Amino acid sequence: MEAYINWGIPYKYIRHYLFLMMVIFFAIPLLLGLRYTLPGYIVNYLWADFFFFKWCQVKIREDKARKRKEDFLGKDL
Repeated sequence: MEAYINWGIPYKYIRHYLFLMMVIFFAIPLLLGLRYTLPGYIVNYLWADFFFFKWCQVKIREDKARKRKEDFLGKDL
């Protein structure tokens, strides 16, 4: 797995990433009446990006495990 510093979003998860960023930057402030400052935008971006990175690592591991299981047992699970 890559380190967070040089990690890129896999094509498979781009829609999830864009949805998360839209929620973090637009939906939550509108719903809660918040206004971000520049440092607030930076912190929220880094926070959301890091948690997406961790979520994506888990999903990639699960996908690889599911593929190994399908290859071992056959595709008719």
